[in-house]
Amino acid sequence: MKRIYIIWLMFPGLINSGILLNGQKKIFFDNKIPDETFHHSAAIENHRQTQKNIKTEVGENMEVSMQAETGYPAQFRGTNCCGVAPAGAHPPVSLLPDENMAWKTKVGEGVSSPCLWENKIFLTGFNTDENALLTYSISRESGAILWEEAVYPDTLETIHSVGSHAAATPTTDGKHVYVYFGSYGVVCYDFEGNLVWEKKLPVLKTRYGSCASPVILKNKLILNRFEVDNPVILALEPSTGETIWKTNLSVIPGLTEALQRSQSTPVLWNDQIILHRSLALCSVNIDDGKENWTIPLVSMGTSTPVIFDDVLYVNGYSNLGEARLYDKLPDFKSMVTKYDENQDSLMQFQEIPEDLAFFRRPDLDLPLKYDTSFSWNLMAPLYDISQDKALNEPEWKGMEQFWSKFYEEHGVVAIDLKKAGKTNESDFLWKENEYIAEVPSLLCTGSQVYMISNGGLVTCMNTETGEVIYREKLGAPGAYIASPLLANGHIYFVSYNGRITVVKQDDKLNVVSQCNLKEKVAASPVASENQLFVRTTETLYAFEK
Repeated sequence: MKRIYIIWLMFPGLINSGILLNGQKKIFFDNKIPDETFHHSAAIENHRQTQKNIKTEVGENMEVSMQAETGYPAQFRGTNCCGVAPAGAHPPVSLLPDENMAWKTKVGEGVSSPCLWENKIFLTGFNTDENALLTYSISRESGAILWEEAVYPDTLETIHSVGSHAAATPTTDGKHVYVYFGSYGVVCYDFEGNLVWEKKLPVLKTRYGSCASPVILKNKLILNRFEVDNPVILALEPSTGETIWKTNLSVIPGLTEALQRSQSTPVLWNDQIILHRSLALCSVNIDDGKENWTIPLVSMGTSTPVIFDDVLYVNGYSNLGEARLYDKLPDFKSMVTKYDENQDSLMQFQEIPEDLAFFRRPDLDLPLKYDTSFSWNLMAPLYDISQDKALNEPEWKGMEQFWSKFYEEHGVVAIDLKKAGKTNESDFLWKENEYIAEVPSLLCTGSQVYMISNGGLVTCMNTETGEVIYREKLGAPGAYIASPLLANGHIYFVSYNGRITVVKQDDKLNVVSQCNLKEKVAASPVASENQLFVRTTETLYAFEK
């Protein structure tokens, strides 16, 4: 079961696409890949054909401001999820817990980011002892908890090992705060903690839980409700919670149901809501939810796009998107010659080298284990038709031929939204395909696009050409889940291990300061006025200049 779980974790669609059916192994040989397989290139080509039949209705050009009109980061990553602090924000650039940490407050476990309005911070958490989904209002000045409210789900959704049942960042319109829990639904409170309304929603069928945050776009509360067999975008009336419209998004041809997924927060351009989903970007009309267009993209639909001057930037990541992330299978004869220790002309599972990687995360700099590498010797049992704990040549070829179809190049892409969906030619202005971030979203400063990848590797690209200006390590290794923040000419990067690195916005890497909170951090930092807020798994920190 462990081996099946690992392949489900990597590619959950396989269990439904012909590899395991009714508990029996069924392998496809002679290049006879079944039509329903989620082969990237086939799905993308189907997308290009489908795209011709979708009419696009694009409104007049309207640049989305990079700064919040309110002056507060009132949703995930601030205005339109851009990751740029409001104008006038000047948080400290040297973060010293003993000197400029204003306060720290213990909260329930979670990975949501802080949402700010005036002197209040809104945050969610999870009480593991009581199975309570929590919403907090916290004083910006003192860190005191002003109020705490809880709802209790009937069922908890399945989440990732580094995820949480409190994953979505709250949003506010200055009157009410809106929180979303995948295990419960949407809850609306006033600023005193009184319940205004709630809308219970079914628990989604997802592998990793609901990570997309609610956002208020043009007086509508927008939710990404993406699940394996029913991908939906939902628009609610903020004052009542009533449904304005509900759009069932197109199912991507050639992609199995279990891979119809998205963890991205919706963003707005003109009258279009744009969503990053598995193998595509899609657009729906903000007024009625009508689907406008889709653009094929090799991706697992994790990060949230950023938009600047009518151009969308997004990092599409795939486990098999770069050659450095995997080892292609050698041919059977080469394997037998080199590794057949018992000379039986078969490849016993234990004879397949553990470091022959079906997939790896080479930048985590950790010993070879479950979260850094998946060996081909864990894949082999799925192809053992003869049930002898070894692969013969036809079985080996079946494994080799099946997976050879999945090596499609991922990357950071730039898309001119004024032309999106209107041409049959490539919609990418440029593409950068190396060292792509798995989870964190990008940061666009106007002239540069920044990306932080596992290992603490920063890539700075030219917004117009995609040319890599520099690619260097911060000196803060480990995994990166939090997205970067730009405030007052400085960029804040936070590793999952709790290391905060501040660099100057520049055409070369200039590290200003580093500190280590020594706690796990998956939430993205936010800044307002002279304060910086960093949420660890169980603590909210405020640094003050």
